[in-house]
Amino acid sequence: MTRLIAANFTHHLGRTIASIFGVALGVVLVVLTVGLVRGQLRDRGTRDANLGFEIILSLQGQKGLSVTSLPLTMPAKLAEDVRRVSGVAAAVPVGQQLEMKGETGLGIRQIDGVEFQLLAAISKLHIVTGQPLPDDGDFIVVDVRYAAEHQTKIGEKIAALGRDFTVAGTYEPETGARMMIPLKTMQVILNAPQQCSMLYVKCHNAEEQMVVAERIATAFPEMRILLTKDLPELFAYGYQGFNMFLNVVAVLAAFVSMLVILLTMYTSVTERTRQIGILKALGASRKFIALVFVNEALLVSGVGVFGGLGIALLARWVLVWNGMRIALEFDFIGYAILVGLLSGLMGALYPALRAAQQDPIDALSYE
Repeated sequence: MTRLIAANFTHHLGRTIASIFGVALGVVLVVLTVGLVRGQLRDRGTRDANLGFEIILSLQGQKGLSVTSLPLTMPAKLAEDVRRVSGVAAAVPVGQQLEMKGETGLGIRQIDGVEFQLLAAISKLHIVTGQPLPDDGDFIVVDVRYAAEHQTKIGEKIAALGRDFTVAGTYEPETGARMMIPLKTMQVILNAPQQCSMLYVKCHNAEEQMVVAERIATAFPEMRILLTKDLPELFAYGYQGFNMFLNVVAVLAAFVSMLVILLTMYTSVTERTRQIGILKALGASRKFIALVFVNEALLVSGVGVFGGLGIALLARWVLVWNGMRIALEFDFIGYAILVGLLSGLMGALYPALRAAQQDPIDALSYE
């Protein structure tokens, strides 16, 4: 049987390679798509956790596209009440606004409204070039990565939220938003006086952040509490919409692989009708004939799966080298391998059963 499978594998080499490529495409689709989505989200969460404070507070009823991108519907004066909680060193109001336009006119970008001096005092945030962001006015600061990628110069204009802002400086470390404007200016633009999106909280002792969070929850039951240390994994795994999208991609990849194997093996059964008749005339059982086609499909699937995995890892290395964040999600890699092999098996079942059921006299007389 092994020699027969090997001979059939190489008989139509072009079709075999095309089938392998079809299976490999499904693996590449799963590994790279999942890795790209999870990697970008985890990177975003890491940036949001970069500043050095421990807790993010928002209101339970606030709705936004993410846990750290919320509308200005929270009273900024709540910061004064939170500061009175034992263990809280500082609480700073922050506004966040998503603009449905990227730098090229497409995509989404986030802009933070901050009281820069207060935020810098409780975090690792500091100015690298230029001047700190003033408390008011049409000024903007951008992070060092944004400035490098867009060749941003101090004093130039950036269009945002319907206004032209003058670049006052660049800052580091990178945060979730690549740019910041004064909170008062954002409140005026959005007609949300004395409102913010959330509070950034700094604890006197970072090791006691869980205890402080429990005290805040007791004092303010209407608050939603997030620990910044949880943000990377929350971004990567906590969004139902993104997870549903990834599951759809995985199902489509499995369907593509199964369809490729089904078409390949069905064509192969048709072309090898006389061979099937000869095997039956020589005494081959239905089980033997079915296993020939099933094993051949599994061989094609296996080569396609591991070839696709190699292509995906090589493509990931190239993309990461060019600055993209693509995570290695081992659960989805295992899923891609398993589904690739199972889809090959499922795709081969009907052609294999059809081959096994053929009448030997009709098969021998087939032209």
